[in-house]
Amino acid sequence: MQEMRFAEHRVEVDGFSVRYLEAGAGLPLVMVHGAGGLIISQAHLLLARRFRVIALECPGFHGGVNDRTKDGREMAATLAAAVEAIGVERYALQGTSMGGVVACWLAVQYPERLTSLILEAPAAFRGAATPAEMTPEQMMAAFHAHPERKQITPPDPEAQARVWPLVERLVGSAHDDALAEALRGLTVPTLVMYGTRDGLFGVAPGRTFKELIAPCTFVKVYDAAHDIAGDRPEAFADLVGEFAERQERFYVPRASTVINR
Repeated sequence: MQEMRFAEHRVEVDGFSVRYLEAGAGLPLVMVHGAGGLIISQAHLLLARRFRVIALECPGFHGGVNDRTKDGREMAATLAAAVEAIGVERYALQGTSMGGVVACWLAVQYPERLTSLILEAPAAFRGAATPAEMTPEQMMAAFHAHPERKQITPPDPEAQARVWPLVERLVGSAHDDALAEALRGLTVPTLVMYGTRDGLFGVAPGRTFKELIAPCTFVKVYDAAHDIAGDRPEAFADLVGEFAERQERFYVPRASTVINR
C-alpha cells in the first residue's frame, strides 16, 4: 500500500499563523499534539488511510515564542478557529497528553462541532509528579514501553526552555475544578485511553474522566506507556478509528488482537 504523505499548510487566525499537516480523505480527524510538539508518527500514517487527518500545531511550538495564550481554554479557541478557517465544520477530535487538555476545552466550548472526542493519556486530573522531578532514565521508562519501536530524538534543551512555560499554562493545575465542572455537562461521545505502563500519570485519571463525562468509554491499552501511539501504533489507530466511525457503537474485541494480547 502506498505510504501517505502529509502536506504542510498554514492558516491565519486569532493573530497567529497556525501550522498544520494534512493527509488522507474521508471523515475529518483533527489531532492535537502533546508537549513534545507536532510529529508525524506511524499511527498518523495508519489513520490517514481511513480519515482526512489534520494534525494541528499549537502556536508557540514552532518558530517564535507564544507568550499571549494564557491557558488551554484560549488555545482551544484558537485551534477551533483554525479548523473553521480550513473549511471543516464537523470532525472527530483527538488530543494527546497536553493536547488532551486543549481538546477537552475545545469540546466543552464548541460541542456542536464534534462528532467524537478521543483522548490519549490526557494531562488533566493527573498526579502531582512532573517530568521536571524525574531523571532521564525515569522519563524514558514513563513514556516508552517499547523505545525500540520508534525513533526517539533527544529533546533540545533550548527549545524545551522556550516552550515549557507555554506547556505549563496549557495543562493547568493537576486538578482543574473549572474543567471538571465543564466536562460534567459534555454530551459528545468520548473515548479516554491510558497505557497500562504509563509511568507519568498511571491509569487513575481515566476513572475520573469516566465519572465526569456521561458518554465516556475508558480503555486501558496493554503494554503501552505514556506514548501509546508510539508503543502500540496499530492498537492506537484501531481504537481511534473504531471510535471515530462508530461512537456509541464502539467496542473492543475480547479475542487476542493488537489491542488485547
